Amino acid sequence: MSTQSAGTVSKSKIGHSVPKGYLSPALTYPVITICTILLVWEVIGNLGFIDPFLFSWPSKIMKSMWQFTLNGVVFRHLMISMIEVGVGFIIALIGIPIGLALGYWRKLDYAFDPIIIALYTTPIVALTPLFILWFGLGTLSKIMMVFTMSIFPILINTMAGVKTTEASLLKAARSYGANELQIFREVIFPSSLSYIITGIRLGIGRAMIAMVVAEMLASTQGIGYAIRHASELFKTGEYLGYVAVLMVLSVLLNQLLKLLERKISPWRQ
Repeated sequence: MSTQSAGTVSKSKIGHSVPKGYLSPALTYPVITICTILLVWEVIGNLGFIDPFLFSWPSKIMKSMWQFTLNGVVFRHLMISMIEVGVGFIIALIGIPIGLALGYWRKLDYAFDPIIIALYTTPIVALTPLFILWFGLGTLSKIMMVFTMSIFPILINTMAGVKTTEASLLKAARSYGANELQIFREVIFPSSLSYIITGIRLGIGRAMIAMVVAEMLASTQGIGYAIRHASELFKTGEYLGYVAVLMVLSVLLNQLLKLLERKISPWRQ
């Protein structure tokens, strides 16, 4: 009986199984950390150590968020911002096939790698006035900013994924008579999938930055404009409330991508 118990314990340790009725540490640890930070922050604010003119604390931020949620202002701004991010990011996904091609054919990589690195390291945010001059003050300039800032993480990570594909897999596929299209579909793309997802996750962060900066500089609607408008009126709680909306949205999008990665590439877990 003791031997059986020992075997059960050993198996449990090796498999890192979680007993039924217990929450996963991946969920409980972040919740505990965030709640602790918010509690300390709230206490410091209520004790008067924070100047509300310069900063704010959770209860005041939540009050501002509740107000602009009730009057529907946040949804109008979000709709505009999400259209700009969504369209620009969908166009930026063209970086996946381009990255697959550049990663696979070395001559293309040699030809375009310096250009890609130069554009990637260029502070695109500094070119925002130029985008507005080219594409106007409307939605198109924001879409192009999102596209330009988000395509390079996708493209570069896809290239890295292709280059890390094991040569033995490619040799095995060719030995079985696979053509180039089959090699891409059955070997290179599955092997690069985690890199592609990582590039998409990084691209989302840069897309959000591009959208906010463009709207702050030249827009009368959108979350970026709302942040600028609230800061100009020194409404610190409202300003941080809109920032919190962006943070929550970014976290949700990244969690959805994690779920997608687990679904389409379970062998990577």
